[in-house]
Amino acid sequence: MDGGLISDRLFGRRCRLPIAAWITQQQKDRFYQSEVPLFGTTSRSNVIEELRRLSELGMLTEVRPDDTSRVYYVRTASPLWDVVELAADTIGLRWDNGHVDLGQLT
Repeated sequence: MDGGLISDRLFGRRCRLPIAAWITQQQKDRFYQSEVPLFGTTSRSNVIEELRRLSELGMLTEVRPDDTSRVYYVRTASPLWDVVELAADTIGLRWDNGHVDLGQLT
């Protein structure tokens, strides 16, 4: 079964699991929304919407430095990240140099 289809059916949108999985693989303390790579038909507005949803779930914290209009995101210690990592590992979803392999469920 296609990993993108699994993300769509299980997580509500085809782009949700890949975006969340990208966040789990980041080594930096914080990131800006434009750092999340686009893939397939995913637009920048899709990414922003998903980051907002993850923030609402307490999985990300928004940081707005006084000297800039940018919004940075910091990953929290939410146990929901374990669900993301398990789902990504189960289907073999991998990010490599800004490119995603959505994997398969066999």
